[in-house]
Amino acid sequence: MNDLRHKIQSLPKGDVHSHLHLSAGIDLLKIKYPKLDFPVPQYYNGFEGMMLFIEQNINTFMTSSEKAISLMDIGIRSSMADNVTCLEASIDINLSRFFNNSVQEFIEAVDRLKANYLGKIDFRPEIGINKDSPTEIIYGSGMQCIESGVFSGLDIYGNEKGRDLSGFQELFLYAKTKKLKTKVHIGEFSGPETIENAIELLEPDEIQHGIHAAESDNTMHMIVERGIRMNVCPHSNIALGAVADLYAHPIRKLYDSGINLTINTDDLLLFNATLTDQYTSLIEHDIFTFEEINEIRKNSLL
Repeated sequence: MNDLRHKIQSLPKGDVHSHLHLSAGIDLLKIKYPKLDFPVPQYYNGFEGMMLFIEQNINTFMTSSEKAISLMDIGIRSSMADNVTCLEASIDINLSRFFNNSVQEFIEAVDRLKANYLGKIDFRPEIGINKDSPTEIIYGSGMQCIESGVFSGLDIYGNEKGRDLSGFQELFLYAKTKKLKTKVHIGEFSGPETIENAIELLEPDEIQHGIHAAESDNTMHMIVERGIRMNVCPHSNIALGAVADLYAHPIRKLYDSGINLTINTDDLLLFNATLTDQYTSLIEHDIFTFEEINEIRKNSLL
């Protein structure tokens, strides 16, 4: 381990853009399941290619509540292994299918997971909802999760283009009354106009990805003016083809615009890049200095 990597690995970090059941590190996963063997590609054929990989690999493995909990548990331990001290991770509400299709049993399982790591890591589970979810999921299961007091945030994700987000307005407003942090995945594959639309409709606390904001000074100004944090996942963006490589990534432009941003793993199981990996790579490619990365690191702990 070189000096820079060792220095970064030793620092406490925050991972605030993560999907818990997709966050298990390969090494820890294979210790638990030595016979498990599915190749993690360096690049996917876009968002659709990633979803196909999940369907053919992750979903054929994750067939019970025990395995769903195990994947989430390994995800937390993988974060701790990289000295992540604050983990904000969404937990897909559709995982309730493994808990007798009971949202209450799902909530109780998440609560037990929190209790297991109390005092070991600042684990903040978030309610994860796909944008294509039916209304009964959004305003039935979603409201039930908000009211439970178990979750710290709300995160909506899925396809970005051509999605009407107005159906989430009431949910976001209610989440805010319960002091939950609100996040929306937008602007990784869609243009700056979709980011502005999401901001106007939902008034999110944070944007997940949002990299195409760099195409519009107005969008970047809106994000800065409203104090919205942007949680960027460079390695994920490259693996999914949203950008060609680190040199083409707009993260430097976003940073220079004054946007408060963080760097995150997204899905460690799918992209196999820890925060230490990404911080180190951004410095070695002369995108950021160590001092700038350290500032970004501190942002993630707030």
